[in-house]
Amino acid sequence: MEKKIKPCIDDEEMLNKRFLALRDTLELFGGKWRFCLLLNIYYHERLRFKDFFEVSKGISPKVLSKELTILEEHQLVQKVVEYTPTQDIAYYQLTSHAQMIWPVLNSLIEFGLSNRKEVIEAILKSKS
Repeated sequence: MEKKIKPCIDDEEMLNKRFLALRDTLELFGGKWRFCLLLNIYYHERLRFKDFFEVSKGISPKVLSKELTILEEHQLVQKVVEYTPTQDIAYYQLTSHAQMIWPVLNSLIEFGLSNRKEVIEAILKSKS
């Protein structure tokens, strides 16, 4: 019989705390844009509002504004304004708090790549 791997849960109170933490995290990252926005900022180091439209195809200005506001509220991105004599330039960059999500994001990407490959292979196999 296979041995099951159980998460570190000592009692029901701990289970409830972990469930709440998981639910909060899934709610934060449940949208289709938030991980993509974070990944784009990570890759480009910082992005101006208008730059997101080039790297995040299909997002509307209203949705982008809402998603960036949520990420700011959760202290994952910060809006920085550089003041110059000719114009003010605002851009978004990751906070140090956001660094905690990279192992999770990388694991999700690896799972997605592996899962996509397996599903495509299964579909092709079933058609032959």
